[in-house]
Amino acid sequence: MQLPPELDFLGPFFDEPTMVLRQSDWLLNDFDDNHWEYVMDTKEPKHLDWNVALEDGTRLIDKQHRDLMNGLKYYLAGSTALESQLGTAAKSTRSLGFSRALHVIDFLLLNSREFQLAKYGLAGLGKDSLKLIISEISSVNDTAESLYAWSKRLSLFCLKLTIDTDPREIEKTLEKWPELSFIPDEQKDTNTLDIPIDAIPRVRAALQVHGYYRITGKGYVPNSVLISKDIYRNTLKGRFVDKPTPEIFRIYNSFDFGREYPPMPVTTGKRERMGAATVNGYKRSLYALGNLHELGLPAPAAADLVSVKNYIPEPTTIGRFRTVPSSVIFSTVRNSIELHIKHGKKIIDAWCKVSFYCKRNQISASKISDETLQKVVGEELRELGVRTVTLTHRGLTGEHGERLTKADYYQRIRTNTGLIELVRTYIGAVQLVVGALMARRVGELLDLNANDCLDAGEKWLVFFNRKSTYRIFGTRQAEARPIEPIAVSMIKNLIRMQKILERTKCIPETKGLFATPSVHSDAVIANISTYQYNQNLDFLCDYFETEVTQDGKRYYIRQHQLRRFFALLFFYSSSFGGLETLQWMLGHTDAKHVWHYITESLDGATLRGAKAQFVAENIHSGDIASYENLSTLLKSRYGTDNFTMVDTEELEDYLTDLMDQGSIEIEPEFIEDNEGQHFRMVVKVTELSA
Repeated sequence: MQLPPELDFLGPFFDEPTMVLRQSDWLLNDFDDNHWEYVMDTKEPKHLDWNVALEDGTRLIDKQHRDLMNGLKYYLAGSTALESQLGTAAKSTRSLGFSRALHVIDFLLLNSREFQLAKYGLAGLGKDSLKLIISEISSVNDTAESLYAWSKRLSLFCLKLTIDTDPREIEKTLEKWPELSFIPDEQKDTNTLDIPIDAIPRVRAALQVHGYYRITGKGYVPNSVLISKDIYRNTLKGRFVDKPTPEIFRIYNSFDFGREYPPMPVTTGKRERMGAATVNGYKRSLYALGNLHELGLPAPAAADLVSVKNYIPEPTTIGRFRTVPSSVIFSTVRNSIELHIKHGKKIIDAWCKVSFYCKRNQISASKISDETLQKVVGEELRELGVRTVTLTHRGLTGEHGERLTKADYYQRIRTNTGLIELVRTYIGAVQLVVGALMARRVGELLDLNANDCLDAGEKWLVFFNRKSTYRIFGTRQAEARPIEPIAVSMIKNLIRMQKILERTKCIPETKGLFATPSVHSDAVIANISTYQYNQNLDFLCDYFETEVTQDGKRYYIRQHQLRRFFALLFFYSSSFGGLETLQWMLGHTDAKHVWHYITESLDGATLRGAKAQFVAENIHSGDIASYENLSTLLKSRYGTDNFTMVDTEELEDYLTDLMDQGSIEIEPEFIEDNEGQHFRMVVKVTELSA
């Protein structure tokens, strides 16, 4: 239809649908080709190969599957078609729709046997199959797991690879690289693969034999894209996309003792479901299969598509982070601040002196003798206990050459014998205080750069919000938040270290704020992974000997457990008692102003958790008088008013449930009198039946 010039903008609505879809502006070759090249959100073309196998051994490009292949092609093209023609969608929006459509196609291809795609095509997808797709996609907030079952398929791939590899090659590889057999405690704790821990060394060796390992900025890890090309060879997108590297496969040196004690678990083990907004996006994408009816191609029945559009997946129990007692966090923060005030400057100065000595003499730190080191670091560090560069390698022997016991090793950490261990403990202290006061995600803290993490006035921390946009679709939003002076002081000390190292040519440029000396390499400082970030916190917890439970497990603090800290600090500030070092951090700031800052900074779940933890700890310690109405509910549930016998975490969970139900509210009550402004935490009970 020929439209007058003034109505040209309506052209797309009158075009033949198939013509519009076959002329997608991102497709670089012919629609009918079996191999597509496209440019969506990158400068370089990407590839889609439609020549994939179906469940009966036939190929998608075979003549008998023409309707199925064309249906998938038109469905994918339709994910961007109207926006492309009208120019109404941002690149990120188009890319997101395109990516979701590819995910749906990959899920169908990966599970073609269950859906019998070769036999029934897209028309065979009934409402139960469509609901199953949405249920699986929404089951985990990680498409690598929900769509591609990465951990499960990777486990099967690795076990088969190990069985098929010549045992002699595996043994030879383990002898050549003994670090393949070293598995740190944290890797054991966080293993998500269906592979027994004692089989991990041989699996690593098999991966090494077949060339799957590579060096990256995050260490020696398997190449997930190379593995994906095998596991997901019958997908369009999955075979080309990088997947999360399981921590259990990352290779570390075998000189570590690990942690002093087994750790208290940090999570309940359940994984978080996908958010409702994202699930609705996938539902819209799946519903768009109905457009194929307009093209005369087989597709799911309209009624079935409507049912899935209105379908709400069954909720599952969302995992949560286990609570660290506030006393543990408060005391560790206090100790960290005191370490900074008393020794922070001289610890950093010592490492700068050692780095400059190595640079000037063109040697690595590991080559410095203990005698030379003590001269370089100076009298103050010798008095503090420093005797050797590191407790690893030669430091792991006693006076007569015998190997140190684990107990001796940790005793030497606490007496500051190894300089690198002391520096890492101090950096862990900075991590803890900054992390506690800022309530940020660990990834956001790792992104901080020493060159620009503070504003010009040194009162604001500048970071990139990891949830401000989709990571693969554009840059994250920069945000600035006010930061306490003590944290600024600690940050500036780390910045000062990097500026000195840069000025003395020990490093070419500044790095991540928490860049750390390595006990296993000659790098002066290097950017760290989440594992090494946590290892610094482990050094700190062992150094200050955080609480050990009756069953012999230590609280090793993690960043996600610190997000409640500032709120808990505020709640406890009216009754700190002996925690003076923490109390002065709030200074004489107006309490209402602090509370407003807390409610603006923390998400609802974190704030509710902090409230529940505060009240639960007070009740558990015997403070019933302050919560008379609440005790009625609790007595009805537990059959006693002696709540010191009830587990604190159980109390906390119950209080959280009561808040979620609207049965109680926990809020600060501000009071003005002749002594000034103060407050108390009040529990308002709106329902007295439990």
